[in-house]
Amino acid sequence: MNVELFTAALETDGHDVVIERDGRSGLERALGERFDLVILDVQLPGMDGFAVVRELRAANVRGPIVAVSSSAMADQIQEGLAAGFDEYLTKPISPAELRHAVRRLGAAP
Repeated sequence: MNVELFTAALETDGHDVVIERDGRSGLERALGERFDLVILDVQLPGMDGFAVVRELRAANVRGPIVAVSSSAMADQIQEGLAAGFDEYLTKPISPAELRHAVRRLGAAP
């Protein structure tokens, strides 16, 4: 449900959205194409968001990467930022909050 909500919120703002439903596919796509912004759920099947962001940063992907997670403990947020996320959003996330984060990180439609 979050994927559909996030997609609708961003497309309404004029963004093009592409979706991968597991960590490994997302990693491969993000390494093979250039994106203005990557949004990763921390709990992706196959390869979690922490592993994906570490791989992307190791491959010199420098664009903004946002974590989305239901884990809101301070140590989990710190772990995410240390792994390479530029921002760590905790669920539930409103469409307005998502759009604000995307704008703040400079991803223009």
